[in-house]
Amino acid sequence: MRLSTRAWLAGALLCAAGAFAHAAEPFAKHNVVLLQSSAVLEERVASIDAMAEYIRAVEAAAKDAALASASKRPAAGFIVVALRPGPRAKVWLDFDAPPPSFETSRALVAKIAAVKPFEVRNGPVVFALKVGLWDAFESKRVAPSPAEWKAATRKTGQQLEIDALIEQVWRD
Repeated sequence: MRLSTRAWLAGALLCAAGAFAHAAEPFAKHNVVLLQSSAVLEERVASIDAMAEYIRAVEAAAKDAALASASKRPAAGFIVVALRPGPRAKVWLDFDAPPPSFETSRALVAKIAAVKPFEVRNGPVVFALKVGLWDAFESKRVAPSPAEWKAATRKTGQQLEIDALIEQVWRD
């Protein structure tokens, strides 16, 4: 009888421990950050539904990239996307320290860049996903500022409006 009590207690402890354990989430979207005014977005986004579908596809691509990476290092920050008429898209990463591994970063950019962009008109559309990889805490920052953007701002010596900034950092 004493043995069965110990076995029952051990089983109960294992069940309780299992209830608290969870697998790390490879990708979590905390927020979508619109980097342009509503008026600009209304003028440039041909279809809100297409934009929403694109954002969901970008999220899925980011999750796939995180899952496929050998590194499971937590990282928090922003995935920044700009779209131009054509349609064309460009991706920047802006993560807090420590950033994702080089392999993870490269996979994120490649998989997201492979997502078919939605149609935009009359200029670029720019937004960011505030994300966490592998259960990272949410970044305290409210908006992104990728290194390439900071360099362009330093080069011009002044703060640039988003359209001018995109022209500086995306020349193709």
